Amino acid sequence: MTGTDTTTQRVVLFTEDDPLRLVGGRTLAPVEVAYETYGVLSPAADNAVLICHALTGDAHAAGPGGWWDNLIGPGKPVDTDRFFVVSANLLGGCQGTTGPASTDPATGKPYGLTFPLLDMGDFVTVHRALVRHLGIERLLAAVGGSLGGMQVLQWLAESPEEVANGVVVAASSRLSAQNIAFSAVAREAIMRDPDFAEGRYLETDRSPSIGLAIARMMAHITYLSDEAFTEKFDRRLQNGETPAKGFGIDFQVESYLRHQGESFLDRFDALSYLYLSRVMDYFDPFADPTAVPRMAEAGSQALVVSFDTDWRFSTAHSRRIVRMLEQGRVPVTFREIRSPWGHDSFLLEPPGYHETVRAFLDRAYDERATTRPSAPSWTGRTTSGGPSTGRPPVRPDLTVVAGLVPPGSRVLDLGCGEGELLAHLFAERGCTGTGVEIDDAAVVAAIRRGVPVIEVDVDTELTEFADDSYDVVVLSRTLQALARPDRVLAEIKRIGRRSVVSVPNFGLWKHRASLALTGRMPVSEELPHPWFQTPNIHLSTLADLEQLLGELGMEVESRLLLDEQGRSLARQRWGNLRAGAAVYLLSH
Repeated sequence: MTGTDTTTQRVVLFTEDDPLRLVGGRTLAPVEVAYETYGVLSPAADNAVLICHALTGDAHAAGPGGWWDNLIGPGKPVDTDRFFVVSANLLGGCQGTTGPASTDPATGKPYGLTFPLLDMGDFVTVHRALVRHLGIERLLAAVGGSLGGMQVLQWLAESPEEVANGVVVAASSRLSAQNIAFSAVAREAIMRDPDFAEGRYLETDRSPSIGLAIARMMAHITYLSDEAFTEKFDRRLQNGETPAKGFGIDFQVESYLRHQGESFLDRFDALSYLYLSRVMDYFDPFADPTAVPRMAEAGSQALVVSFDTDWRFSTAHSRRIVRMLEQGRVPVTFREIRSPWGHDSFLLEPPGYHETVRAFLDRAYDERATTRPSAPSWTGRTTSGGPSTGRPPVRPDLTVVAGLVPPGSRVLDLGCGEGELLAHLFAERGCTGTGVEIDDAAVVAAIRRGVPVIEVDVDTELTEFADDSYDVVVLSRTLQALARPDRVLAEIKRIGRRSVVSVPNFGLWKHRASLALTGRMPVSEELPHPWFQTPNIHLSTLADLEQLLGELGMEVESRLLLDEQGRSLARQRWGNLRAGAAVYLLSH
């Protein structure tokens, strides 16, 4: 069936005869897993999507009361009319999967603190066994936010041949000292509660409810931004307009946090909080130098999403993931989404977020027949999501640019727009590479084409790319709109071995004549914007540009002059006077 009507199921995946072997060396059995599925598995078993939950989540991701119901379901980004979706509770959890509150068969009592410490790899091992149990050899995608995103990253690092596409949202590849500190205080609050009873409270009629509630209250502060707290509560009082001025609940935000702490007690166990939060502290998948090369060889692709007001796992955490993958030649797309709601944004619907996930998964679904282990997919896409026809780009100047890129090159396209050029190069010239773009609609369109796009500012953020990491860097019709063209050209020289730069020519005779005769800035097919709306802030001629290229030590291998429609001029002379634009092939 399609949709999200389902019930939680349980299955024993590891037994005494075949125990789970943990990363830390111990074994664990029996291991039971609680999970839900939505949608129908295709006959080829090639439409499966695994949902990985955050610290306090569970298997019930979709349907009434589902914690990610706005993302998963018929017609939603994770479309259960097309995808077979699996959501499972984590090992160490308290919602049906074996954890520290489970019965230790050796004693007949709850494990408590005798439960073994876990590793992110243990989560993946258990879910890998569940996926195999369901008849799935390779996931079309794994999707997760926060701790869920870390699980996706672990799976990509450990067994990328089993995951074609990973969606990592609001996550980290290595916690900062501040993040470890937050979790340390939360665990201290739990363990110092007198009713914790050294972890044996499950054998009594009491529980460390005060400590767990405080841990949840403090954690919840980190999940919201200052802007979100201000919008929700500001300094509004709980009762009346006159402050009580005591130590009780006086402000609305205090009442909210107390409610969060108390309601948490009904659905979560303190020991699971200790064990799962500790796993995050030690997580560092890139410490294994073979992880990223394995991903690149397997052809896995990744989408990484952060939120600009998330201070628990800030954009810097996501950028580190992107940097490691991009420099390891793993196709990765990155977006920082604007949202006022902080870390909790991954559970909500800020503009651009669901559209991005939908575009990435739509592309994965359309390409699933061509996506196989050890065979990276670089298929060009049309804006409608269908296969590339292999036709040259519509813009004539991009056709000229494409002709200058050697087959098989790794290409970085700065200001890639909707990915038209890269999609053509992937499909027709066997190239690989990445686009850089900041226009929201263009980024989504490029993702649908199958073009990896990193949404960063060309003017200020090219330091993310390593020296000599691309064969060719393309900058098409963008240089004149940058704040510091000289700095960007210097970065291009550092990043690529060669570059292709196309620019409009403000020295064209028509422009000169218009300015001389009318005293006004020209408006033409090449320069269609009036002066007060133009994105062009540096009005250079070809002679100006060539002087700058010489000063930067960028050698002109060839120069192709174009007319005002972007077509190659029959005569390649008197360019500074006759050309509407030019394309330069530069060596560094």
